[in-house]
Amino acid sequence: MTKVAVVDDHVVVRMGLKFLIESAPDLEWCGEFGGGRGAAEFVAEAKPDVTLMDVRMPDRSGVDALRDILAADPKARVVMLTTSDTEEDVYRSIEEGALGYVMKESPVEEIVAAVRSAMAGEVYMSDDVRRIYETRRGVKGLSPRETEVIDCAARGLNNREIGASLGISENSVKMHLKRVFFKLGATDRTEAVDLAVRRGFIARR
Repeated sequence: MTKVAVVDDHVVVRMGLKFLIESAPDLEWCGEFGGGRGAAEFVAEAKPDVTLMDVRMPDRSGVDALRDILAADPKARVVMLTTSDTEEDVYRSIEEGALGYVMKESPVEEIVAAVRSAMAGEVYMSDDVRRIYETRRGVKGLSPRETEVIDCAARGLNNREIGASLGISENSVKMHLKRVFFKLGATDRTEAVDLAVRRGFIARR
């Protein structure tokens, strides 16, 4: 039997996953925890074979909690189960060592398959999630200044206003935006902002 634990801040989600796990003939429920802070200690005590963990939690992100868990036990198996399909969440989770990334709206069979895959030491991603990961992996990062410029653009500032806000010339703003467009594969300002948000470079406004 594969012992499965759940780390998620929503009680209803934990209840649903408990029912799902107890319904699978080869899976065994071994506990639940309601947040990212303290998740490593919970996993160390519960000793699950596989942990299903949310990415977005208010006290500590699932990615940070994943890092905590693997720092305490590098052999721990964690699958991210989430509503977030943000490229940066997918990318960081897999790069930090998650053995899977599954959307909460996925069919029950897919969630169970992800647990079984993790137990075998394999990384589970649906085709859609894999495409997101591969896309983000091929994207060059933005420099701090480029991030500031596109964040200002997301706030609706024009080039002159961005320059005044950051203490740089309007020509410098245009140069930074051109680099941002190139790195993100964007054709205009609106698309660049949208891609920067989706890839986690800036927060959604």
